[in-house]
Amino acid sequence: MLHSKSATTEETLFINLTPMIDVILTLLIFFMAATKLYDWDEQKLDVQVPVVSSAQPLTDAPDDIQLRVSREGTIAYNEDVIDISEVKDRMLAARKNYPDQGVMIRADGRVPHQKVAEVMSACHAAGIGRILFSVREVSEE
Repeated sequence: MLHSKSATTEETLFINLTPMIDVILTLLIFFMAATKLYDWDEQKLDVQVPVVSSAQPLTDAPDDIQLRVSREGTIAYNEDVIDISEVKDRMLAARKNYPDQGVMIRADGRVPHQKVAEVMSACHAAGIGRILFSVREVSEE
């Protein structure tokens, strides 16, 4: 009988993954146990924070306050309709919380200039230094 090479069965390659899985599980268990043993509570440290005469806030500046002046001259602050005397009071309260508070005035294009000037004056009287106007660019079509 003649045997050809094609008739012999070649042994398939086999990679044993069991030792690698054992190592990974051992490392996982080790790190889980090490994390539980570490004391994450930082309150046990006796730390006294330094005291300074003036400090800046650690947070970013708040968004500009939106004041909307309608065509009829009514003023809206957030969802509330307020009169001109309330504008100064609310701006003073906002400036008390954040000294560099800005205001964005969004006025209807047909509102009398006097009403916008009154809103600007109330913001200025409250100490608001950054007053912006919302405008829309005319398209060139």
